[in-house]
Amino acid sequence: MIPMALDTDNLSDYQKFRGKCREMSEALIKDDPSLALVRGHYWDADWGPQEHWWCIKPNGEIVDPTKDQFPSKGNGLYEEFSGICTCEQCGTEVAEADVCMVGNYPCCSSECGMRLVGL
Repeated sequence: MIPMALDTDNLSDYQKFRGKCREMSEALIKDDPSLALVRGHYWDADWGPQEHWWCIKPNGEIVDPTKDQFPSKGNGLYEEFSGICTCEQCGTEVAEADVCMVGNYPCCSSECGMRLVGL
């Protein structure tokens, strides 16, 4: 069976760009190594905060190859991830590297993780 080519001409911007933020940002960096990769949230007026990746120029200008996936088309607020997570159980702030993940939920310790699931 031969795979069918994807007809990108008839795809919405959402379909073209959603889930490709990191991949497309990294491709831009290969072409322009002066760009830096940024991870964080994009705050869209309609959708609220969305996990996102984008690039930033040395002068601070944002370059977002997938901005058109959002209703606000890049006119929202970009917020870089600080590296700090909040424990889902007790609210303690902890560095991402030290987080104990329970499913999709960050916890500060295995004790909090166990309490989160009722153990």
